Amino acid sequence: MQTRQKARRLLDLARVMVKQARILRDEGFTGRAAEVARRAIALDRLGWTLMRPQPAPVRILASRRLH
Repeated sequence: MQTRQKARRLLDLARVMVKQARILRDEGFTGRAAEVARRAIALDRLGWTLMRPQPAPVRILASRRLH
């Protein structure tokens, strides 16, 4: 799986986990909701980190270099 696809899946999973945390909070499970929300935030951060552009090495042909 490519990095962007992994990142999108992590972001989607984080969104679903936040929704679950809200449901848990509304049902009275505040402790469990906080745990789920913390994990969701961590996955969201990881997803956005993976989406960040990575530097790629660039080679310049010897014939194109300025002397």
